[in-house]
Amino acid sequence: MGNNEGLGKLYLIPIELGNVEVEQYQPQRTLELLGRLRYYVVENARTARRYLSRSVPGLDISSLTLYELDKHQGYSYPREKVMELLRQGEDVGVMSEAGCPGVADPGHRVVVDCHRAGMRVVPLVGPSSILLSLMASGFNGQYFTFYGYLPHDRASRRQQLLECQRRALDKGETQIFIEAPYRNDQLIRELCDLLSPALYLSVAVDLTTSEEEITTLPLSLWSKHLKGGLSYHKRPAIFLLGRGDD
Repeated sequence: MGNNEGLGKLYLIPIELGNVEVEQYQPQRTLELLGRLRYYVVENARTARRYLSRSVPGLDISSLTLYELDKHQGYSYPREKVMELLRQGEDVGVMSEAGCPGVADPGHRVVVDCHRAGMRVVPLVGPSSILLSLMASGFNGQYFTFYGYLPHDRASRRQQLLECQRRALDKGETQIFIEAPYRNDQLIRELCDLLSPALYLSVAVDLTTSEEEITTLPLSLWSKHLKGGLSYHKRPAIFLLGRGDD
């Protein structure tokens, strides 16, 4: 805590999860903020400019300064420049490539730096694939773990999935993870082959878009659907394991 009067604020700005009109998910307050912010920290400057141009018609994109989180340097960014802007009273926005910055996203580095410097951090309302899929899964929403991507190594991956099963069945804790879209079907087959057929799997695909699909079934039925030709190949998806009775 401390006196941050006169200092700029760090705004955490959620971005759409799929191809939808900005008015369908972005509150008016956020759109107004996008119209006045001049400084941003982003993952990719090109896609960020495209998003801002689409969201705020008439915005002078050339007047904006965008600092990138450099993925080749541990997602570093020009920290001192950003902190100096905030000390001078300039507001700064942080945007992810999709969803909420700071949640399964490198933007958390900027957030913790601001807290250490005594700056005010302002999270804004917006879509999160983790929370939306959890809400719609029917699984325990009080105890859950998000893993991000599972290990690539076969032995480590198998061990991780068996641990997910144990925590889901024994503790009732929802297990959440993602996969590269081209491996979606392979992952579901892997879950069906390795884990208990009584364990439930929820798959949320193309969240917030007109193509959205959310399905929760025991693995025994997922296996039958795959054999029947079901496919989520190359579609953005998030996967959840649970008991189905919490």
